[in-house]
Amino acid sequence: MENNLLENTYESKNLLTKTYFRQKVNAAVKLAHLKKEDVILDFGCGAGWLENKLRKFYIIGYDINPEKTFVKDYRKVKPTKIFCLDVLEHIPAPEIKKIIGDFKKMNDNFEIIVSIPTGNFISRKMRKFVGKTEVPKEHITSYDEILKILKENFEMKRKINFFSVTKIFAFETKQTV
Repeated sequence: MENNLLENTYESKNLLTKTYFRQKVNAAVKLAHLKKEDVILDFGCGAGWLENKLRKFYIIGYDINPEKTFVKDYRKVKPTKIFCLDVLEHIPAPEIKKIIGDFKKMNDNFEIIVSIPTGNFISRKMRKFVGKTEVPKEHITSYDEILKILKENFEMKRKINFFSVTKIFAFETKQTV
């Protein structure tokens, strides 16, 4: 059901909703500074919007829904870029930590691009404006919790405050001396 909600968001009849989500993907791609030789993992690929946008790149989509995934075990990929767009808030914090541990075992030098809804006042009112609940029940880990986990494991390189509703970050693995 969650994947249907996501697909309906990207294909929403509400032009504002559809435009917002598509532009958010565009902003994340721009923030990633992709190179032709990058190996990209779209973690939580859903309907494949990122894969469609990045057809000229080597991109592998992984999703918990076996009908959507391109690969059974994401841990077998050695990505240089990992996208987690509107994904981590749906995962419990201990599981996020485990997934990040998996990512770090897959490649010791990669960048992770993450979009996280802020859940702030503007975000809640925008959701209400487009006919959704102010606080989605499927968001189980908060913005602050996710950001704390990411900062413990990575170094923030770039960020975009996307209409104060979502923040998009580019983190890279911390280099040890």
